[in-house]
Amino acid sequence: RRHNWNVKREEITYIPGVVKGIALAINFFTQRGDKVVIQPPVYHPFRMVTEGNGRVAVNNPLIFDGNNYRMDLEGLERIFRDEHPKMMILCNPHNPTGRIWTEEELRRMAEIIGQNRLRVVSDEIHCDLNRTGLRRIPMGKVMQDYERLITCISTGKTFNLARLLHSNIIIRSAQERARFQARDKNIGAVNPLSIAAHQAAYTHGGP
Repeated sequence: RRHNWNVKREEITYIPGVVKGIALAINFFTQRGDKVVIQPPVYHPFRMVTEGNGRVAVNNPLIFDGNNYRMDLEGLERIFRDEHPKMMILCNPHNPTGRIWTEEELRRMAEIIGQNRLRVVSDEIHCDLNRTGLRRIPMGKVMQDYERLITCISTGKTFNLARLLHSNIIIRSAQERARFQARDKNIGAVNPLSIAAHQAAYTHGGP
């Protein structure tokens, strides 16, 4: 209803925060010393959770044209070819630039990711913040059949519920989702108040 994107109920796992979810994904789906691509300027915990967990952050800086930021897709191809990263962390919409990536940008990036069989974690925590005349496109809608896509969403930003520590991590592969859930027995153990607030925000918190 909000994003014209259907998510299967069984693909959703609960986590105590998006940054926690990204850190868990890094730990679960990569090894120490592996390279993880980020696109600065970007939310600083992306680098913190990457390097803090013994991985190497590889920068693919956004290009500023004097008026706006855009992805360096040629740089991304070069990094995949030369650096052989294991994961990319995407910010969609982008924080702090405020960019709403176009469908063309996302589809070109998806092609590059797919060609390299790279795992991508898409932080979409700001997905419910609408900008006039623009519509955010979920990466899950662009990469509809790509099982190596992980999406993190939350009511924390738009609905100001961050302290209730309730977020969703969407993992498509049933096998990987089961292994991910088994890694930390606290995953999914959210308190009832957080669940009620989450339901209320999505049901009654729209414009």
